[in-house]
Amino acid sequence: MGFTGKPSRGCGVCRRRRIKCDEASPGCSYCLKRQIVCPGYRSQFDVAWRNQNVVAEHAVLRRKKAIDKADRDGAAKTQVERHASLRIPKSLPQDYEQYAINFFLSSYILLPKDPGVRRGMLDCLYPVWTRIDSTSPLKPALTAVASCMLEGWSRLRPDISVSLSRSHYVKGVAALREALEENKDIGDDVLLASLMLDMYEEVVSFMTGTRSFSPHVRGTTSLIAQRRRRPVTNKTSQRVLLGARSQIVTRVLANAQPAPFDPSEWREITPNILETPVLILDDLNIDVANIHAAASCLNSETTQRDLAWEILQRTIELDQRLLAWTSSTAPIYWMPVRVAGPECIPQGVRDAGLYHDYCHVHQSIFIAATLNVYYTSRIKLQLAILNCLKHLDFADSDATRLTTLEIIQDLADNVCASVPFHLGDRREPTRIDDKDVQYPHTGGDPVSDHHYAAAAAYGGYLLTRPLVEVLTARCPLRTGQREWIGGQMQRLKQIYAIRPI
Repeated sequence: MGFTGKPSRGCGVCRRRRIKCDEASPGCSYCLKRQIVCPGYRSQFDVAWRNQNVVAEHAVLRRKKAIDKADRDGAAKTQVERHASLRIPKSLPQDYEQYAINFFLSSYILLPKDPGVRRGMLDCLYPVWTRIDSTSPLKPALTAVASCMLEGWSRLRPDISVSLSRSHYVKGVAALREALEENKDIGDDVLLASLMLDMYEEVVSFMTGTRSFSPHVRGTTSLIAQRRRRPVTNKTSQRVLLGARSQIVTRVLANAQPAPFDPSEWREITPNILETPVLILDDLNIDVANIHAAASCLNSETTQRDLAWEILQRTIELDQRLLAWTSSTAPIYWMPVRVAGPECIPQGVRDAGLYHDYCHVHQSIFIAATLNVYYTSRIKLQLAILNCLKHLDFADSDATRLTTLEIIQDLADNVCASVPFHLGDRREPTRIDDKDVQYPHTGGDPVSDHHYAAAAAYGGYLLTRPLVEVLTARCPLRTGQREWIGGQMQRLKQIYAIRPI
């Protein structure tokens, strides 16, 4: 059976035949069955930073052939007119790359006002960017993301033949691979290049409504392991490492995978960085990822009962630590303000999407996103508790299950209450600098310029994952809530012109 999933590190025989390789040792079962000498497997570096020039060339040729065929059939007239009308205006500067970079830096490198919500990657991108030379892999990697973002706001998809971002992405992969093959020290620019390539994959998956199979997180994990072998005394370098860690934790949480490192290891290599609430939450989420992955692997065997009980105890203890994070670590002003009524919620916001008759207002979009991470992490722990209870039978198990479902419902309501603050009254594509968008606000306080800029740039991107987590949670929710969330997901597709491949 043909295998078209994520990049394979299987043996050469299986890859040539396009079949899934079991990567057994010393040779795969396919080669063993046919009495062939198994040529061995590719390393993680080869998978993460494989040369994609040929693949990209073939993809462009396929698209051109498809367009030519549609032209001959007379069916592509409206499509061509639509693409022509959506291209970048002719008045843009000739140096499109620099224009895209300036657009990205000015629109997306928005440092949150509160240092407690800074994660590291985008915060220190600009200082590293200003120090790189022309051969750094960060240059094409950042240009790929910047071009992709600009194309998105210009209503051009990154997967069509006129896209410029894909060519920069391929150059970025090649430059990163070359830098690694030269056995140079893994500097901040190399690590950031890997993170930016992963960000490109995430943005493309968001804009095309597809699931990302980016290999760069695994590659970044390998780079971090090498980077940590030598002292990192520079504060910017330590922030880059923490930004990389945050990105990896986010991905393993989404994929129900265990984290590849332990929180205690990081305190030794980042001594100059103050432990902010977000970094402490990342520490907790490493444990959440490990517990969620372990609970997901439980089966119905009798021998699993002791393991289920152990996981249940660990999960309850970790849930208490997460609860303590909101009461003793996160600042009190991070807590959302519940608003209701026309003086705080414009009618356009109500019409676009309001769950119940209230919503939450936050200090910033980044604080709202951080709290949504907290909500979805606790949802994962409650799901782990429910999974453990399936394998256990004790006196209070039914009561524990009901309490757990009530907690999930409350957390899901909090995520839904954050939607208006992220999206305002938007229901269709707008300009990134559009200040006619209406947002909920506390009585008497106007919407800040900072929120207009940050919500336009990040709102939908930061909101998608929490909504998906609630929508796909394997547990009952209040009648109609999943349908409401599904409607908001459709709204996101309309706002960002997401058209699945």
